Amino acid sequence: MRLRTKIHRVRLGRDEYRVVTLARPTAGASLHVLPGGWFMDLHLDRRGAEDLATAWALAARSRRSLIHLPLRANPGPAGLPDVPPEDRLDLLLVHHSLGFPPSRWKQVRARLGAGTLHTVDLPVTDFPPEDAIDYERHHFAGWRDDLRFAGAAHTLVVTGSPTAFRWSGSHLHAVSREAPGRRPDAHHCTELTHEGWASGRTAKGVPATLHIVYAPHQPTTR
Repeated sequence: MRLRTKIHRVRLGRDEYRVVTLARPTAGASLHVLPGGWFMDLHLDRRGAEDLATAWALAARSRRSLIHLPLRANPGPAGLPDVPPEDRLDLLLVHHSLGFPPSRWKQVRARLGAGTLHTVDLPVTDFPPEDAIDYERHHFAGWRDDLRFAGAAHTLVVTGSPTAFRWSGSHLHAVSREAPGRRPDAHHCTELTHEGWASGRTAKGVPATLHIVYAPHQPTTR
């Protein structure tokens, strides 16, 4: 699969950051958290589900890049009350080896600029089938392949290893592949959590659960 992206390079002091965004806007997705909420809601239409799975695949492969989906301008799905702008979130995916502090994201985002067009070749799917995932490895000593959430500058920052992004990406790919074929009124969702189901820990600045819902009537911004 050939994908058009934009590459942004931002320097802060001695550090330079490479930020990747999709060349086309991710219109069919909206991410928000209500004040005092126990989870975040990410609503997707078909295109939004495809873009999210693509971003996860880029994060699994791009060890030196920050993958950014600017979603805050997008309204919520049709049939639900519109979400106030202050409750909407962008999404940032980060490889854990970068050691990127979420607190720097506001400064980086302010310096993104127009970016440079770039073409990436990705396989049709970069994720293992769910029956090939060895979930028992979660119980091994030294396990470090869970996703970690943090909130910064109206953004959900998701940090993880390639394994963490590929395993969780299997669920997202299933949504993008299976949900469009279901009845429009059928509920199709998946959940991702901060440090896995059994950790019981909360994320920094955001709830520890991301609830991802396929919403076929998600409005798009043009």
